[in-house]
Amino acid sequence: MKIKPPRQAQEWSYFSHRESIGKALSSPGIRSNRKTHINCGSSARMTGNMCAKVDQIRRQGRWSNSTVNGAYLTNLPRELVRSMAGFSAYGRFFYLACAALNPPSSLCKKLFPAIGELHDRLVAKEFNHGDPIQPTVAENAFAQVIMVFRRTFIQDSVLMMELHPCYPIWQHSIFSDPAYLSFKR
Repeated sequence: MKIKPPRQAQEWSYFSHRESIGKALSSPGIRSNRKTHINCGSSARMTGNMCAKVDQIRRQGRWSNSTVNGAYLTNLPRELVRSMAGFSAYGRFFYLACAALNPPSSLCKKLFPAIGELHDRLVAKEFNHGDPIQPTVAENAFAQVIMVFRRTFIQDSVLMMELHPCYPIWQHSIFSDPAYLSFKR
């Protein structure tokens, strides 16, 4: 039996790296100009979401301060946003009483009705190959954010209506809908 010595690790060429990431991204229909650095931003944002300090993220990625702030992290001052919303600046778990009750889906669909159609099309992966504008991860994320927003908006509207009853928005037909009035009770 002949034992071969272990192969020396070879540096992966930039072209091979870029090509393999490009194939992995194009398979689910993701288009990006930042193929070789696409993971840098997402990993920095994920660690930021887990309350890692910016200097630790910067050191891990060996980035300068302007690079990590300008290219990889969100521009939101998380601690400030949390404290202004009445939560602990460094906490990760939140409870909102109004979020415990979900409005009926029929009511949610009346707010931004086109977003439901877009979401269904994205889920079904119905792409029009003749269309120069193809769906992206950002478009899917945007549709999901709007769908969460419409549920949250209906939940919060009950309390906001009590605090500010004269706002013109409360004249919209959705707030006199029987489904909304039932949810409001």
